[in-house]
Amino acid sequence: MNQDSVSIAKSNQAWGQIVAETLHELGISTVFFSPGSRSTPLVLGFERHSEIECFPVLDERSAAFIALGYSKRKQVPSVLLCTSGSAPTHWLPALTEANQNSIPLLVLSADRPPELRDCGAGQTINQIKVFGSFVRSFHEVPLPSIKPESINDLRTTLVLAYTNSLGLNPGPVHLNFPFHEPFIPEQWHPPLTLPKLKFPVAVQSEKTDLTGLIQKEIDLSKRPLIIAGEKVSSKLLLDWLKEYQIPVICDSLSPLRDCQYSNRILRYENLLRDEIFSKVVVPDLIFVLGPLPTSKTLRKWIELCKAKRIVIEPRGINVDPLSSPSLCFQMDYELLCNLRFPAPEKEWCKAWKDAERNMENKFDHAFKKELPRFEGKLIYLLSLHMPSNAILQVGNSMPIRDLEWFWQPGKHNRKLFGNRGVNGIDGTISTALGIAHKSVTPTYLVTGELAFLHDSNALLFNEQFQGSLTVFLINNQGGGIFENLPIAGEPEFEKCFVTPQSCDFLHICKAHGIDFIRASNWSEVIDYIKNPIDSGIRVIEIETDRKADRETRQSLLSLSPQPLSRES
Repeated sequence: MNQDSVSIAKSNQAWGQIVAETLHELGISTVFFSPGSRSTPLVLGFERHSEIECFPVLDERSAAFIALGYSKRKQVPSVLLCTSGSAPTHWLPALTEANQNSIPLLVLSADRPPELRDCGAGQTINQIKVFGSFVRSFHEVPLPSIKPESINDLRTTLVLAYTNSLGLNPGPVHLNFPFHEPFIPEQWHPPLTLPKLKFPVAVQSEKTDLTGLIQKEIDLSKRPLIIAGEKVSSKLLLDWLKEYQIPVICDSLSPLRDCQYSNRILRYENLLRDEIFSKVVVPDLIFVLGPLPTSKTLRKWIELCKAKRIVIEPRGINVDPLSSPSLCFQMDYELLCNLRFPAPEKEWCKAWKDAERNMENKFDHAFKKELPRFEGKLIYLLSLHMPSNAILQVGNSMPIRDLEWFWQPGKHNRKLFGNRGVNGIDGTISTALGIAHKSVTPTYLVTGELAFLHDSNALLFNEQFQGSLTVFLINNQGGGIFENLPIAGEPEFEKCFVTPQSCDFLHICKAHGIDFIRASNWSEVIDYIKNPIDSGIRVIEIETDRKADRETRQSLLSLSPQPLSRES
């Protein structure tokens, strides 16, 4: 190496070490990276740091969703790292989900130096702000330099990026690192002694307390209804609502679904489809905490009942998709405890709870039947038999709807997850692997076979994976959700919409060294639920009939909350 090359290589090495040490000081301990040459200084900086664990993931898209799942469970950012060119563009699906669902991530892309951009250099695209508005902020990091002022600027940039990822509305932050060659010196240099990191001063701005304004809106309510979203903690709600008899409709991923609470309403799809019940229980106030559940039945009923609607969302984003008037407040959920409801009408909550109880009895009766190939029964059985504190990740399309419709209320503090930011099927396995990675409790995934195939590259993570993941693979020969659309009657339906695939999942799993089982009955499934594997990945295939499933769902969702004597 000439003198110039020696200086470049030494600066590159120092840059990698400084990034790793600074992020470690900020609390980062986990890095997911995909292999590449241009990112060498950063990869080695992380890999050679004694307090940081690095996990290689071949496919950048899988890596991004694994990082997303890990950050989602931990609620702190993990690091995602790749080389230059098309590599970071594979992160986009996961970053859109992280953006929409407020998941903190630090994404670090390596890049060519500025003079090699837009001149035909290989493996080069314009990476400046490549993710647009899907990240909370973008930082173009200067070329490596060991000048004190450059080191200080780098550390300041990293602190800012970390802080931005955990702001009022958490999300991904993108840092782009250009590097000259050579990427590493011929002789490894000892790390530089860094000055003490200046953490950002945590300015404890007073949380905006709008309870006085909101209190005026609820003072006259006699028939209040609360809708609890995914991100409101069960403890907070229990502490707030213990004095009140108010029905609480629970989002499909609400923590209230699996804790001890008597006023939760899970069967709202059936309740509000019933013409008698839906007209009797018209509220005078609907109190919405976060985004609404996706139920079209619920949303249509809200529009029709014309009740006063208050929406609370701490993140400062609009989560109200309805056209009817509402009052929206940006306020931290912790301040809800300052709100007081007047005494509701005597029979108000009882009417909801009685109807809910009637529905639970009817569902119990219906599900006691064998229903040998009905995929919705899997969610019902998971709700009954999953171990306490276990984790369930549910894929989109029909699995998340089955969760909303058929999950039985529990009290075991099991955690429910789903990628409901963008509602896509991409990254389904990867997200579950990220959630399960290094978790001390077993994790389960329910996914359809199309979502499984779409993300099958995630199985390459098997050798790096540390945890327990049981995958229930629903194989209904295509996209079952499309059976509910008008297009289902058209001749092009199978080819253009359902897209059934001819695939033996045994061979896919065998190629990755993963246990595969075809379940033949529900007793077997219950045993696999009750007894998850201690470590590794197990895939259990359940074959179903999507056309028959549609009929069974319609039958179950048409059950009325009226007592049996009134239906006969």
